[in-house]
Amino acid sequence: MHPATVLSKASSMHLPVLRSRLALGLLIVLAAACGGSTSAGDGVATAPSSESTSTAAPTVAPSTTAPPAPTTTATTAPSPTTAPPAPTTTPPEIELSIVGDEEIVFDWTVDRCEDDAIPDLAVRAIRDVDENVQLYLGNTNGYRMVGPDLDAVEPECTAVSRSTLDADPARFTDTEWLASLHTDDGETIYALVHNEYQGHQHAGQCPQQEYLACWFNAITMKVSTDGGESYSYIAEPPGHHVASLPLTYEAGLGATGLRAPSNIITGPDGFFYSFINAAGVNSTPQWVCLMRTDTVAEPTSWRFWDGSGFEGRFINPYTEPTDTPAAHECQPLDQADIGHALNDSVTYNTALDRYVLIGVSADQIDGREVWGWYYSFSTDLIDWDRRKLLVEMPLPWTVNSPGSDLSYLYPSLLDPDSTSRTFETTDLQAYVYMTRNNAGHASLDRDLVRVPVEFSVDEE
Repeated sequence: MHPATVLSKASSMHLPVLRSRLALGLLIVLAAACGGSTSAGDGVATAPSSESTSTAAPTVAPSTTAPPAPTTTATTAPSPTTAPPAPTTTPPEIELSIVGDEEIVFDWTVDRCEDDAIPDLAVRAIRDVDENVQLYLGNTNGYRMVGPDLDAVEPECTAVSRSTLDADPARFTDTEWLASLHTDDGETIYALVHNEYQGHQHAGQCPQQEYLACWFNAITMKVSTDGGESYSYIAEPPGHHVASLPLTYEAGLGATGLRAPSNIITGPDGFFYSFINAAGVNSTPQWVCLMRTDTVAEPTSWRFWDGSGFEGRFINPYTEPTDTPAAHECQPLDQADIGHALNDSVTYNTALDRYVLIGVSADQIDGREVWGWYYSFSTDLIDWDRRKLLVEMPLPWTVNSPGSDLSYLYPSLLDPDSTSRTFETTDLQAYVYMTRNNAGHASLDRDLVRVPVEFSVDEE
């Protein structure tokens, strides 16, 4: 559910009739398989030199128990990106570097509550009313880890938000992930939800009987009023609808819609912001969409960046059909610098006085396309510095055998020392959390791991 611009070979990708919980990472694999997800050709900075890049941190695959029967996803090499032009200005030299070894936070082999209790989206953390930290693993059952601080969380086997699996696409209540959290008091917690309508799972809704051919995405909202012990729709569906493209579900349109919202962050103007991955029909093209609100609790209050301001209004295409759909489709945000899909995680760095965006991307470095975790800085959440490579990573579409080779997805920047109730701030030291696919992306055997990182500033 992240990068890439083309998905022309979606018909060659199949999932079993068994409802898949692998959905969120699969689009990255499939989209990248059929086209480069990050166009660097219209950037504004030169590619970094080899001295400034890192190589992938992992070297040895962990031992695993036999996972459930995997699904199979075929992948091919993504299309190349082009080298960016020379910079017109010299931005401040701030670097983010990995400064320690990878450590396991959630070990699927021993920590899972059920087989599909997996880290399947960038993780989010909140501090609840009892001052305990809740780390949400990003799966369709809402499993969390809970503890006194972010360094000491343990698995909690309470499914706080199970998917409804509704066959009616107009209700936006099919397969659901708690994707982004906001709370002022730790008692009432609002959640942006990644909702996938998986037409191939519902009788008569997908003649193609192919997962990607009938994959329709939107953003909805749930709320917890008991400190995260349970979540329910903030309004009777479809009143919980937050954001979608101005089109209704149609079998055969491919992986289409708005998905995978970043964490919610407070902007310099006091509004609340979230970055979304947007994909047109058959994921062609993809772009980063930015939306904001001054009232998180009101699903219809979110407005999107329209290229010059936040006047864009999302509509529910089922209840509010329109003759001017373009007026209700969010515009790409700073694509030259952050590319097409850099939206996994955003924090405010109190030491640097800058926002930090981190996610999966690619760029041309020393004459080759390099995939991994990238980051970018901004002072206003709209204009961003040219993305930089944090570390080259083995991703499902860059390894030899995606269905079995060790790979990684879903980076998220979190600081255990953050005083924010939603961990929206960092200082000079933090951690990048990520999902490790131990037996390939087609397996449920996934661990949540993290690596320590450090920001440094070149005063010259």
